Amino acid sequence: MARQYLGSVGKIDNGIVSVNAYGVYCNITFPLVVKVFKPKGTLKESDKYKTKIELASEIITELIESGFNIELVLANSLYGESSQFIRKIAEYNLAYVVSISL
Repeated sequence: MARQYLGSVGKIDNGIVSVNAYGVYCNITFPLVVKVFKPKGTLKESDKYKTKIELASEIITELIESGFNIELVLANSLYGESSQFIRKIAEYNLAYVVSISL
């Protein structure tokens, strides 16, 4: 655990942050992939730092390579404002809806 922004409580506090992918089938939403984000200060010597964007991009690739048919990617402004993430979505020619901050 580390002090970081926790969206679930809307402030900086001690907690764990994850990057998640969900599937929807017949109006049922279920988790597909969860990756824990580890801030730099919490890494073990053997860990490699990955940003949330890198984790999300890995998830997209893993799902595609596993044969999932992704019809639409939904993401918040962190991802919507990331050219790296948008390029990953475009690489697979996926439809997407992302938010951006004004």
